[in-house]
Amino acid sequence: MNETALAQAQRARDVRGDRVVLLRGTAIVAAGYAFGAALQAAYVYGQVIPAFAEVPLWRRLAANAVGVCALVAVLWVLRVYKVHSLPRLVAGAVAASLTCAVVRWGAQIVFDVYRDPSPTTQGAELFGGFIVALVSAGIGVWSLISRRRARAGIRASERRTVHVEMAVSSLEQEEIRVRREVAEGLHGTLQNKLVVVDARLQSVLDRSRDLCEQDAEALRWVRDELAVAREIDVRQMSRLLYPERLELGLVPAVRALLGRLPSTIATRLVVGDGVREVDDPVGSRVSVGERLLAVRVVEEAITNALKHGPAMTVQVFLQVANGALLVRVENDGELFDPELAGAASGTARLRERLELVGGRLRISPGDGVGAVLEARIPLVALDGRQDHPFGGRTSPTGSA
Repeated sequence: MNETALAQAQRARDVRGDRVVLLRGTAIVAAGYAFGAALQAAYVYGQVIPAFAEVPLWRRLAANAVGVCALVAVLWVLRVYKVHSLPRLVAGAVAASLTCAVVRWGAQIVFDVYRDPSPTTQGAELFGGFIVALVSAGIGVWSLISRRRARAGIRASERRTVHVEMAVSSLEQEEIRVRREVAEGLHGTLQNKLVVVDARLQSVLDRSRDLCEQDAEALRWVRDELAVAREIDVRQMSRLLYPERLELGLVPAVRALLGRLPSTIATRLVVGDGVREVDDPVGSRVSVGERLLAVRVVEEAITNALKHGPAMTVQVFLQVANGALLVRVENDGELFDPELAGAASGTARLRERLELVGGRLRISPGDGVGAVLEARIPLVALDGRQDHPFGGRTSPTGSA
């Protein structure tokens, strides 16, 4: 269905909704007035004027019901629910009210509510019927206008929300593109240049027999430093910008991240079946940006564990529940103290980033030791998916 068809369908739904609000609101109010007036005439006025008591209640109710039907029918025929101009809405309500008053009076004559009514009685019934119908139609029109204003406000808010989401998505995609390009540049171009420089230095050392031992030692030191920069600094910076295996999926990226921890720290990765289902490499429903956020959460938790440790165990839990990716990282290091957490810490900045996309992040003390970092990342491709949190299979880092 194209955009034009969607717009037409939306307008048709709006018109149906406006019609229901106008006609139903008017009918309910008018029917209430009609029923109350009939009871009043039959039982209250009948105590004072014997002629009122002689007319059966059903006749008054039937005459008033005919008037209510006429009021609603005229509003329908005139298509008042399609009108947006206030003067035309008022004109339609007045026309329907006049018709209602005349039809009601005619019904009273037909149902023998009045016999030889005086001009005063006729005028009072017509005027009273017109006022009651106008009030009822006015309430219906007011309900229609209120509905339209509320609908316009809701749609304006939805448009603003969509614009914000599109802007955030564009920024996220641009960030991913820049991260990937810089990471590839570091890992490719810069590292290759360092390899070439290292080879030239080695060739100088091999050819230059006239170098003194001090100069040769200096060149060897330069080579060692270049090797460290190439293997550690450049590669680590590349991984920070764009985690390795991220394109393959969330689980491979987290597994690679845990694999870089020191061997003295035991790691455990628990992956729910929901994650395996939605992040399947063949048709993943988790975007690269959502994976990157999840990996950043795990990185932040590991950084905190190493900084405030020493942690002996790090456990990562991944699950999908209610249309969101749930990430939970536990460590058994030093017990987390919320009062020592800085407002400008990496965790606080990561929390702001998650809130920007509708997610949340919370860090709390563990069960007697360490800390627990939990994050919820909404998945755009999912809508209200139900699952049991952290109910998947458990596997070591190397076999998750």
